[in-house]
Amino acid sequence: MLRLIGVVRSCLALGGNLPASPCVAPGVINKLAERIGSWRSVHANSDSAETDSLVLECARLLAGDPGGEQAPLWTFGLAAMSEYIAWQPGDGVADAVVDALLAADRALRDRPCGHPGHPYEKVVAELEDDDIWHHGPDLGDLERLRADEEWWCPANVAGFARITADVIAPFSADELPEDLPRDDESDIKDLDGILNDYPYADPRWTLEYLAGSLPSHPTRGVRAGYVVTMYASCWYAVSGRIRTSSVLDSMIEGLEGVLPQLRDGTCAHAPDEHPETGFDAAGTAADGIRLRSPGGRACHAAWHDEDRLPVRNWLCPAFLRGLAETALGELRRGRETLFGSRDTARLDAEFLRPDGRIDIGSLTALIEDNQFDEHRDVQEAGLWAARRYAALAADADPVERTVPLLIATWCVEIVEMPYGVAKDIRDILSTVDADPAEGQCAHGDAHPTENRDLQQHLNHLYAPAEFAEPADVSAPDAWLCPRHLAMAARHAIEEINEKFEDEDEYTAEDEDDPETTSAD
Repeated sequence: MLRLIGVVRSCLALGGNLPASPCVAPGVINKLAERIGSWRSVHANSDSAETDSLVLECARLLAGDPGGEQAPLWTFGLAAMSEYIAWQPGDGVADAVVDALLAADRALRDRPCGHPGHPYEKVVAELEDDDIWHHGPDLGDLERLRADEEWWCPANVAGFARITADVIAPFSADELPEDLPRDDESDIKDLDGILNDYPYADPRWTLEYLAGSLPSHPTRGVRAGYVVTMYASCWYAVSGRIRTSSVLDSMIEGLEGVLPQLRDGTCAHAPDEHPETGFDAAGTAADGIRLRSPGGRACHAAWHDEDRLPVRNWLCPAFLRGLAETALGELRRGRETLFGSRDTARLDAEFLRPDGRIDIGSLTALIEDNQFDEHRDVQEAGLWAARRYAALAADADPVERTVPLLIATWCVEIVEMPYGVAKDIRDILSTVDADPAEGQCAHGDAHPTENRDLQQHLNHLYAPAEFAEPADVSAPDAWLCPRHLAMAARHAIEEINEKFEDEDEYTAEDEDDPETTSAD
């Protein structure tokens, strides 16, 4: 009977009418059940014309009696509808809800209880990506919920009020537990190793997973955390250490998706009132992870408690838009540099003479003078030479066709190639006859060795009238021998295959299953 009285009181507060006869009470209960069912059916894309009024009514009832008997019901109702409230409420709706929740927190949090702990504390420890709407109590069984002392306890209700307010308006609530979810703590640890260049987790998997981790309807905190983490990680992603395009593609896709959500790129902050993000990539990435949950934001606020800037400035749309656009620019350029098919046609003007022959001195001097890791000019010179070889017909002058081939293999050996360039060169080298007929070679050990000064030898081979004969010169037919060319091409292909074994495997997986991603 007491439970029935409680339910009837709930229905009265919701606007229902007490029946003239007790036998009609089940209809009153049904009306309350229908209203609770409406709360539970609210989601991010619910119709605002219907949902705003439902939310505002619940907030009004809580604000009218924030410490009353039904405050737990209204609080849990707002938590159940918070996915909508945090995503696309009408004007003033979110503010009204947060005001009501904070009023309930003030009215309930200091009431005494004998419980050693409360459910909201466990929720904070497990709550990733702010989805409090999945972690509240079961409103479908109100009688059992009322009977559960720990759930209905004023301290627990106050805790849920603070969590829900913080999900809707980050940093609006105080005294939340500084409790970072375990998976977020693991992500911070992985990123710390990766961005400080001592990874103990697979950088490809970690970055691709995080790139795909933005929910379809992120809260303000989750969105800010995502942008900050992608920005902090983009420099590593384009450094050449990530050699599969799917990682950069996922990061680009995620940031392109979030930019429209930062519609208002203006703010009232002075230029020095946005957070500093330029000195410690791993630390900034950790800030981003912490921004994604109430417990993480409590840690973030404590971490930055001595900063001159309010922690709310991390949520500024203009600040976040600037980070997202900077990261996108770096990722797009890096994607093109590392994996794009580079346009080398402009190098014709640099490496071809007016008569159409190669300016061999300029070409080999550039290569010889820049023999260090990842020199873009040498990478592109090698690709240009490979493409020139492929463009010449098989019956072209043997020297004109052979020298570019040997230059391409030389560049592969002396400079770090990005995967996109190396793959294009490999595709061309794979067209060289790998097993020429036995009768085509009578040179034996007279083939040129790999330890020669290639600049001098190739210069003389291509333009003997212009460049002096080297001391250990080989005959032209030894350089042009099909067996020698097959060996040179094979060695370069093997070097590319060995260097990019993992990248080839990952690329093959992506091509076999292009819809597969690393995150749900």
